[in-house]
Amino acid sequence: MKLQTTLPDRPKSTSVLVSSSGEIEEGSSVTLTCSSNANPPVQRYTWFKKTGDSSSWRGSGQSLTIWYILSKDSGQYYCEAQNQQGAQTSTPVTIDVQ
Repeated sequence: MKLQTTLPDRPKSTSVLVSSSGEIEEGSSVTLTCSSNANPPVQRYTWFKKTGDSSSWRGSGQSLTIWYILSKDSGQYYCEAQNQQGAQTSTPVTIDVQ
C-alpha cells in the first residue's frame, strides 16, 4: 500500500469563469466565478477591477454578480484566492458591455 501525503500549499491555478459567453448587453446580469486549487482549501476570495495603474475592490466571495450591468462596468476583473499558506491572483478577464 502506497501512502501519498499532500503538503499544505498556497492557492494555485486561480482562474475566473464568466457566466455569459459572447456579447454582454447593458441591463443584463453577469456572474464571475473564481476557482483555485489549494490545500487547505481557499478561505477567502476577493474581487478587483483594474482601473488604470491601480485596482479597486469589487466584492468578496467565490462569485461576483453584477445584476444590472452598465457600460461603465466594462473593464478587466480578477480575483484573489487566499488560505493560511498564501494567496494567488487570477489572470484578468475583460468584460465588454455593449
